[in-house]
This record gives sequence, C-alpha cells and structure tokens, in this order.
Amino acid sequence: MENKKKNGRNNTAKGRPAKGDDKLSVSINLKLTEADYNSIKEKAEKLRLTPTQYAREMTLKGSVKNRFSLEELDLIRKVAGMANNLNQLAKKANQEGFENASKIAYMLILELKNLLYDR
Repeated sequence: MENKKKNGRNNTAKGRPAKGDDKLSVSINLKLTEADYNSIKEKAEKLRLTPTQYAREMTLKGSVKNRFSLEELDLIRKVAGMANNLNQLAKKANQEGFENASKIAYMLILELKNLLYDR
C-alpha cells in the first residue's frame, strides 16, 4: 500500500480524529438575574459541572445525572477491595478448609460493618 504525500508529509492518520458534525458550534445567549445565575452555579458545583454544562444538560435532557461524590467513590473503591479480599478468602477456604479462613472472614465482616455504618 502506498501513502500519498501531501505537502511533503505522509497522509496517514495521526492524533485525535476530527470532531465532525457533533462539534458545539452554535450558541444561545441567555440573560439571568444574579439570583438565578447563583442558583444555577450552586447546583452545577454540587454536581461538579460548570454552569454551562449544567444548563446544556437541563435544556437537552430535562435533568442532570448525579455523579458520585468523592466520598462515594472512596466507599466504592474500599468495597471493591474488600470483595477482592473475600474472593481470596473463599479460595483459601476451599483449599485449606473453612476453619482456617473463618477468623479472617469475621475480621472482614467487622470491617465492612464499620465502613457502612460509620458514615
């Protein structure tokens, strides 16, 4: 296969592809009172969005999907780690018998209870 040269360069695709038709190219100007703008800004900050992103989502979809907070993301990460530990414990219990793994299982249960009910 032969690449045609244009302006002394190979005509192979490199980098990010062009955006195409879905590029945001049209704008709508909107006048708000200071109170309305502050309200939108607060709602957007709670969702970790810019006021423009928040307004776009509300206009096009009628609602904004709530993102996970940093605390919720941390909790998800901890539960995923505990699930990994539980899988390792199940493997150990199947290999060596439940008696050896029961103490570790009890510790994991206590850790999970503390994590969920300590909030």
